[in-house]
Amino acid sequence: MGQCSSQKIKQSMRAKIQEAKQKQSQTTTPNRQTTQLNGVRSQSRHNTHSAFQSHNDLSQPAYSLKNINFFLVYRNTNFSSFYSLLKQEDKDFPFTTIQHNNTGIVRIIKSYKSSDSKYIASLLKYQLHHPNLIQQFEIYEEQQKYHVAEENNEKIVVLNSKIYNDEKEIAFIFNQIVEVIEYLHHQKLTHGHLTLECFALFGDKYLKLYDLYHLFMKKKPTLEESHYLPPEYFENQEYSEERDIWSLGIILYNLLYHKSPFQSNIASLLKLDVQASNISYENKISDEAKSLLQQILEKNPKSRITISDITKHIWFKKQQIVLPEEQVRETLLRLRESKKLNILQVYLLKFIINNYPPDKLREIYSVFRSLDLDNDGYFSISELITSYTEYVEDSNNTKIICMNIFQKVDMDKDKKITFQEFILYAFDRKELIEEERIDISFKLLKNKKNFITAETLATQYTLEKEFFTEIMIELLKKDYMTFQNFKDLMNKTV
Repeated sequence: MGQCSSQKIKQSMRAKIQEAKQKQSQTTTPNRQTTQLNGVRSQSRHNTHSAFQSHNDLSQPAYSLKNINFFLVYRNTNFSSFYSLLKQEDKDFPFTTIQHNNTGIVRIIKSYKSSDSKYIASLLKYQLHHPNLIQQFEIYEEQQKYHVAEENNEKIVVLNSKIYNDEKEIAFIFNQIVEVIEYLHHQKLTHGHLTLECFALFGDKYLKLYDLYHLFMKKKPTLEESHYLPPEYFENQEYSEERDIWSLGIILYNLLYHKSPFQSNIASLLKLDVQASNISYENKISDEAKSLLQQILEKNPKSRITISDITKHIWFKKQQIVLPEEQVRETLLRLRESKKLNILQVYLLKFIINNYPPDKLREIYSVFRSLDLDNDGYFSISELITSYTEYVEDSNNTKIICMNIFQKVDMDKDKKITFQEFILYAFDRKELIEEERIDISFKLLKNKKNFITAETLATQYTLEKEFFTEIMIELLKKDYMTFQNFKDLMNKTV
């Protein structure tokens, strides 16, 4: 009986993972449609020259950009095939670290049981990526266990252990918290269990939401988490954006006052306190900070401030949490001057960016948000023209320049530019393809014979091997590349 039950669990687990992998292979970027691979194959069989153009010229209708948003690799093998155990977690650093065998890169490894297959399937399905979200690189499955390799930093400090007395510092931290939750809401996801302990500083000033588990695996809140729940929770227990926004308010209150607005540690009394919401606002903080807190901690969820309006509040402006105009201008000029990429360069550059230090990614994301004037997660041609006019120039050629930028950067031709498209042209490519970074990226992608092959790229992006075989043969005249091929291809992006 026990063996039968175990087999059923295993079958169910594998079915969920397989479903997620199938959705990956059928999905392109979220909410987008692209030309099917068969269309590219058909053209290449009948007209090699035409197909070659389609992979170099993104304006050709046969161009097929698939799974470019995918970052997370699924491997049905032990992680020891790629990594060596470096250090077990201890009281000084509560994470187990591993080291990549080829590159020496150190990452955190987290392990999950077979009963967590829903979480693993959700990670594969959503492929979340944001500068303030813990980045996950690989999932390894072995003996009904899962191991997830995540980014590491020598200095990781959980936010609830930090005390800030400067409102400018608090505004800088809280702005990052709001932006990552806004990103999740754009993906139609709500967390529902947000606390200070969900966030950690990676380095001195950049923050990460590292509790992704409860984003997908819902549970009954603990007593500590109940301090962050809104009044309406005790009536309907719903997961909603308004629930997350209230939790953000409690987080901000803790950062400003170094305590919770609700002090009771008895569940029944805490419930009454939260439902009454008689929150005390002492005069030790600025009037602007108090105003923002009151709008977030509005008892009526329908009257509560929206997440897109939080960072527009005057408190952030007064604390000078604004982007330097010159940084926006330089990025817009880079969009204008950057060389157009062919399809193979897109996938390879994207891989390099995925493994790039997060501080730079954070800066570019800030520019992207400044161009996304209506905070809907992307920017349109009209938004680009408005920003270009404000930061670069207002001339007779402005509209034509912006249309050329848009045609180049909007790679799937859906009339909007997402962050994943934006970063391919917003980065300083000379910096991106420095010798050391090229070397590390090649070592991460290469096989045991020291080649990057169609198979290794297919594994990275959860696509058919034939997809990359065809592209590589057309562009390189072979279905693999050496280090020198890789280096030459990247140098041509500058």
